[in-house]
Amino acid sequence: MEPDPKEFDKLQKLLASKEKEKPEEGFFDRFSDQVLTRLEEPAPKPTLWERLNDQVDPLRAAAAIFAAVIGVGVLFALDEGSNMAETEPEPLGQADEETSAEPLGQRQNTLAGSGLPLNKSEAQPPRILMNPGTGLAPLPAKVDSSFYQDKSASNTVHTPK
Repeated sequence: MEPDPKEFDKLQKLLASKEKEKPEEGFFDRFSDQVLTRLEEPAPKPTLWERLNDQVDPLRAAAAIFAAVIGVGVLFALDEGSNMAETEPEPLGQADEETSAEPLGQRQNTLAGSGLPLNKSEAQPPRILMNPGTGLAPLPAKVDSSFYQDKSASNTVHTPK
């Protein structure tokens, strides 16, 4: 592998510019004292950010942030749900009737302030709820008679003879 002549020229120019730079007078006389002084000095106190970075696990921090976001979402959803419960319910099939916007518990036909109307109107629930299974023909079950024969218990231990 041969070196690139352009890179070699750049390196030569850089070394030539550094050749003119020289340390100040007495630098090498004081250098060893400066190194020893720095070695004896205590390490600088870490900043708050450095201490937090050393003690906080990124995975746990991400999990805590995710849990906080989910918690705020649940609180928001609960608040929205309670707002929906405060509105007057409209029975099925009677949406075209006018409903009054009275507060909960103020109407005579509410169940203990829960906002659920008593079923005193002419509205009838769907027939399937009143007579489940109406219109179905009963059919006898087809069962294999060997199913009912006496069988040994399944938890017995068989020993070889």
